Amino acid sequence: MAVSQQSRMRALKLALGVGLSAALLYAMFAQAPLAAVGRALASAAPEWIAMAVLAVAVAYALKVLRWLVMLRGLGAHAGVHEASIGLLGSVALNNVLPFRAGDVIRVLAFEKITGLPPSQQAGTLILERLLDLLSLCLIVFVTMTLADITLSDPRIGWALQLGSLAAIAAIVVLVVAPRPLESLTHWGVARVPALRRVGEIAVRLLGAIHTLTRWRLLLKAGVLSVCAWTCEGLAFVAVGRSLGLTHAAAGDWLAMGAGTLSTMIPSAPGYVGTFHYFTALVVSAFGAERGAAAAYAILIHGILWLATTSAGFLLLASSPLRTAKSAVAKG
Repeated sequence: MAVSQQSRMRALKLALGVGLSAALLYAMFAQAPLAAVGRALASAAPEWIAMAVLAVAVAYALKVLRWLVMLRGLGAHAGVHEASIGLLGSVALNNVLPFRAGDVIRVLAFEKITGLPPSQQAGTLILERLLDLLSLCLIVFVTMTLADITLSDPRIGWALQLGSLAAIAAIVVLVVAPRPLESLTHWGVARVPALRRVGEIAVRLLGAIHTLTRWRLLLKAGVLSVCAWTCEGLAFVAVGRSLGLTHAAAGDWLAMGAGTLSTMIPSAPGYVGTFHYFTALVVSAFGAERGAAAAYAILIHGILWLATTSAGFLLLASSPLRTAKSAVAKG
């Protein structure tokens, strides 16, 4: 009965995500005629598209190295190839399957490759997400602080700066001091029993993070995160140049932040709709015509999706797990 109810909830969540994706795509194309979007895409300069692809490749190479640093910090005897299979394979699966199934598969299936238990692999995944969020918030804060951005309501700019700064502070505390937060969680649950379920989840997550809280490891992983997201931001800049857009470069960096953070919203597999709508919204806010803004979102999403999905599935095809299964089948 419980399984059936869980299945219904997952089906409902998927339906809501697909519905939201469709609604946001409709909202974007309602303001950007397909003919205008097509003209913008046809005008894209191939040399800048090639630069964007290169920037994405470097960004994900750095993310692979970041995961490798975490794995070796936990004692795993993994190489670059194994780390590439795990990270890019999970990204590829996330791109085509709902509920971030690739993350689950990375945690469970790659125990045989890394030799780490699922709890420790989950810790690396959680730390990845936190460092990604930290890097994005840092980029948004720096962009809003240093760029000459004129908004219709200055309070929006202040809210973005303060919000990103608060998120940075919260993530830093969570990453560097999981043990005190774990004790605080136990204290809170003891006084409010209704929070026990949430508290148990929080304690497991904090415990997973604690296994990786070593200053040298955190410093390496943090630097690699910022470098990786800087490269990904350059891909957004290159796409803007390929379409001949003249908006300020700050729009590209904020579009990356908005588009990436929107992937946290339930949507269809591949973050279709949510990524497009919010990316185009930011670019159009910086003066791009609606058709060009929609083309911008479609092009950068296509580059990110195709590059990571194709690389991920090619690596999965060479996975030791696949080889092992084939050997068993033949035997």
